[in-house]
Amino acid sequence: MNEHLELLLDACTTLKETLQDDSSATARQMKIHSFIEKFCTDPIPIGDFEVGLEWFNCGEPLSLGRQLRGKIVILDFFTYCCINCLHILPHLRELEERFSVEDGVVIVGVHSAKFDNEKDSANILAALRRYDITHPVVNDCEGKLWSKLGISCWPTVLVLGPKGQPIFELVGEFHKNDLCEFVSSAVDFFETRGELLPHLLPPFSIAPINKGPLLFPGKVTSIARDDGSELIAIANTGLHTIIVASGEGLIKHIIGGTGQPGFADGNFSTALFNAPQGIAFSSCHILFVADTENHAIRKVDLLKQSVVTVAGNGQQAESIGCNRETSQSLSSPWDLCFIRRTVQAPPTLPQPFLCICPPAPPGYQVTPSQAIPPPPPSIPLPPPSIPPPPPSITLPPPSIPPPPPPMTAPASLSPVPPLPPPSSALVDIKIPPQPTPDGGEKICVEEELLVIAMAGSHQIWALFFQDTTWWGKEFFPAGTCANIAGSGVEANRNNNYPKSAAFAQPSGLTYCAASDELFIADSESSSVRCISMKTGKVAAVVGGSKTPDDLFSFGDIDGSGFDAKLQHPLGVAWHDKSSSLFVADSYNHKIKSIKFGSSKLCVSYIGTGHAGNSTILNEPGGICVSCNDSLLYIADTNNHSIKVFNFETSLVTELNLRSPAQPSIAPLKGGVGAIPLKVKFGGKINLHVKTILPPDTELTDGAPQRWILKLPGAISLDDFIVISIFEFFFFFFFFWH
Repeated sequence: MNEHLELLLDACTTLKETLQDDSSATARQMKIHSFIEKFCTDPIPIGDFEVGLEWFNCGEPLSLGRQLRGKIVILDFFTYCCINCLHILPHLRELEERFSVEDGVVIVGVHSAKFDNEKDSANILAALRRYDITHPVVNDCEGKLWSKLGISCWPTVLVLGPKGQPIFELVGEFHKNDLCEFVSSAVDFFETRGELLPHLLPPFSIAPINKGPLLFPGKVTSIARDDGSELIAIANTGLHTIIVASGEGLIKHIIGGTGQPGFADGNFSTALFNAPQGIAFSSCHILFVADTENHAIRKVDLLKQSVVTVAGNGQQAESIGCNRETSQSLSSPWDLCFIRRTVQAPPTLPQPFLCICPPAPPGYQVTPSQAIPPPPPSIPLPPPSIPPPPPSITLPPPSIPPPPPPMTAPASLSPVPPLPPPSSALVDIKIPPQPTPDGGEKICVEEELLVIAMAGSHQIWALFFQDTTWWGKEFFPAGTCANIAGSGVEANRNNNYPKSAAFAQPSGLTYCAASDELFIADSESSSVRCISMKTGKVAAVVGGSKTPDDLFSFGDIDGSGFDAKLQHPLGVAWHDKSSSLFVADSYNHKIKSIKFGSSKLCVSYIGTGHAGNSTILNEPGGICVSCNDSLLYIADTNNHSIKVFNFETSLVTELNLRSPAQPSIAPLKGGVGAIPLKVKFGGKINLHVKTILPPDTELTDGAPQRWILKLPGAISLDDFIVISIFEFFFFFFFFWH
């Protein structure tokens, strides 16, 4: 089978090349029909799915010989961590809208995990909900189907004919027309032969997610307001909105209209986002948003209550960049970091030898027959310490060019009379004071830029707010958005030259002003990297492999440098008070800390390594330190919440988001009061609660009911309570650890 698929892949490459030379739709379809005919003459089915695999988004396990018989089946081999896999999801959705199951086309996702965490069915189900994947998906957790069909790259799309025979293959990201055109021709081909069947798949229902104020929050950030209070912004990724709240959780703004995906500027009610991730304040009134699936950077003005696009245009880009604002396309920006720093001003004037020969006045032209007048005699300088200039040199005949005018002391320039004819003055060049090379007073300026983790192109970009000479080499006009580090090749390559370095889906950013370094959560290499903002040098911090092309060196091991192991980290945050770097080690469900000293020691800080709630995290996607360095905010993505870690008490609580109109929940009146109990460590308390409802009133069967239990203080009970319901009796089991 593998040999047959290798021949198919080579033939598909040749087919794409021949189609590029033909613009006629009819001729292209005929070529595709001939291609399909060739591989259907002696069909070799791939065999059925293995029995016992777990399926999602379908009522029962699917079979190529039963439910999928007579269908064109599109197998999408993916892993939910992969940005390239996410990039083709819009192409698959467009295909689903164009061809229904009754038309004979079915898309089946084959989830072949890269990371151990991705093999877990609960995590896969959460990812399907997060990315709105509704077609059937099978969990190829051991990669058996992947190996059987010789798949070697995420994403890979394999198209099967009605008899389960492979007829087309695409490897890596591709243009949507490549797949749509082939499937359209295949439908026409097999429909003409009467091989497509219109039957539906077994019915199924997707359990709704309890949509609270948050749904899969991706990132969180904060800033101090003018009055000293704290302002928190949350990328509410699953609901395509941005929430701005006070430090106490009081919601001030929900930005993003109805919560539906879209791409529109406007006020807070009409503006639309599509799965926003990174967010960064530049001031307490201005917030920048990485609008990830719109491939754009948006600017939110909290005073004007407006949203405008400042970079990107909704189209996915290549890896070059260097255009201004919305004329520059981006590729899945995942995180942002606003940097304001003081830097030495670069020289802005021409070099000294350029001052000797200034440009001619406008309209002045030199003809071959025009004689060039001799230079005027130099004027001696008054200071006696400066020797007089050499005497002027008598010019030879006009056919020989004259020598340049004599050099004078650099402290001033000799006056130069106008050239005849026409009469016009030369450019008057004035040299302001420059930084002295001997360590004297230097000219410094304040520099502002927005650094972008461009996950889709595996690079670090920047949006420049002023005319900037970057690292003394490249000049970027204000408004330019350009790549500053990374070749665009997916790898874990460190280098003194930033554009020769390589990243692997950078997903988190933070800045340390003391060392002038940018730290990066490089998710697909499972490492933390850094860039010197002084020189551009890219270096390793912890995790990953010494081999640049090894992107499978992951795990959950505390240690230093390469000995430490992470698993798909998505966020980083610098803590000034402790001079530590905190990492959202997402697929290990932990927050880890990195201490900088003789060795970069990375240790587990929050979390157990298993998915859960409360102090147990579930794929945390973003973190930030509060403005007074006392709290760590955690976007606990799969728990749909923001967790708050207090550095002084070491307690983890949940940020209680509420609207101003929402009243606080009052305790019941006439309660039974306190009941003293003694429980051994690890013991159990059974609390029986009976609900008595008014006549003709009952709880709606199947509807979610909200129950709240609280203890004095900030202790969460989520990890200690099991609730069982029998008719109108509720049994609460407390397990004390």
